[in-house]
Amino acid sequence: MKLLILLSVLVTFVTCIDQDFLDKANERMSQNVQECAETTGATKDDMMELMEIKIPSRKEAKCLLACYHKKYGIQDKDGKLDKSASIQAMKDLKVADPDLYEKAVKLFDTCTEQVPNQECECETAAIFMYCFNIYGQMMGLKPGMVPM
Repeated sequence: MKLLILLSVLVTFVTCIDQDFLDKANERMSQNVQECAETTGATKDDMMELMEIKIPSRKEAKCLLACYHKKYGIQDKDGKLDKSASIQAMKDLKVADPDLYEKAVKLFDTCTEQVPNQECECETAAIFMYCFNIYGQMMGLKPGMVPM
């Protein structure tokens, strides 16, 4: 539970987006993280690692990330990156913060083109997160700034 509260606080503090949008995004993220943790066997330490925007070290954490990506359409049912579904998942962000949305679309464009799909969807998720962090920083985005 502390982890989910931390996630909500992180998203709230790093963005200046409409509170209603943030509340809905936080609720959905919390629910998805919890569901994915249960299905992948990820531990609290795994979730803390992800909350700290660190590249996952354990397979369970990487698979939690892949599960989370699938819930938002970042990865399709086969674990392959899906650029159009990723951008579609951010449609509410477009209304809440058009400038952040434009940066997020560029970031998704870049990373879906740069990250090769791996045999293991969990590895794809971890590499995508790495790309997202690196290119996001280059674009001036702080970790956690793109709520889904």
